[in-house]
This record gives sequence, structure tokens and C-alpha cells, in this order.
Amino acid sequence: MEHILQILTDLNIPFEMQEHKAIFSEEDSMDVEILLEGMDVKNLFVKDKNHNYGLVSMALHERADLKKIAAAFGYGRLSFCNTDELMKYLNITPGSVTPLCIMFDNECAVKVLFDRNFEGKKVIVHPLRNTASVSISFEDLKRFTEHFNHDYITADVYKSEL
Repeated sequence: MEHILQILTDLNIPFEMQEHKAIFSEEDSMDVEILLEGMDVKNLFVKDKNHNYGLVSMALHERADLKKIAAAFGYGRLSFCNTDELMKYLNITPGSVTPLCIMFDNECAVKVLFDRNFEGKKVIVHPLRNTASVSISFEDLKRFTEHFNHDYITADVYKSEL
């Protein structure tokens, strides 16, 4: 983790960090009080049947609409990636997925989609491990993504509640 903090520092990306117990799921986050400023983020690593991969970052307590996400990516029907794919493309284990792990996708095989509601805000993400969180501005997260040669899209990713 110290490596990612050094990268953020080298890129002149200000951040605040908080240590906490491990968070593996949205449910686990319920009994962890994050005192950082920003939107809590969850991340989904998805693929379609043609093995097109996508990393989606969105607000923690919202429901993802996989049809909207697939359309935004220009992919077919989506499913979630397995542990081996997470390690192969993002060098990360389940429960620690973060938009920061895009730095490991040297082949640029993974498309990145950010929740459009991040605009103008700070976001709270894991620093490559699920026992800490960092708060950075969305502008800096986009800059980080671009630094590692990834384009990104922003889109509405939420399931409409009727």
C-alpha cells in the first residue's frame, strides 16, 4: 500500500487516509465509520461474453443497473468477473477492488466507467487494500486514470427504483 501512496504523492494528488477493519462487501461497511470527506465508492469488475472487461466505480449504497452499464460501455450482457480475472487484469483480490488498481492494467484491456454523480466531489476508495480508505477529488482520480493510459467514461449507472 505504501507504493500507491507514493504514486499519489508523486502525481501531486492530495489525499486523506483512514485505517479501519477489513471491508469485503457493502454489508461489511455498515459497521465501519468512515470519517473522510467524500462519497463512499463500490467497484464492480464486469465482462461480457466476448471478454470485454470493465471497471465500474459508483456510489456505495446504490443499486447498479447492468443494462445501463453495458450500454455505456458498448458491451453485451454483463456478468461479474471471477477471482482469477481480477488478479490477471487488475492485480487485486476480491474485497479490495479500487479504481486505483487500473494502474496494473498495462495492456489497457479494461475500460473504466465512473458514476457521473462523482463530478465536482471527493470520492473515498481503497488504497489497494480493504483495511484503509483514502479520500481524493474526482478530478484527481480522473487524472490518475489518464496517467496510466486509460480513458474513462462517466454515465448514469443506477437502477431506477419504481
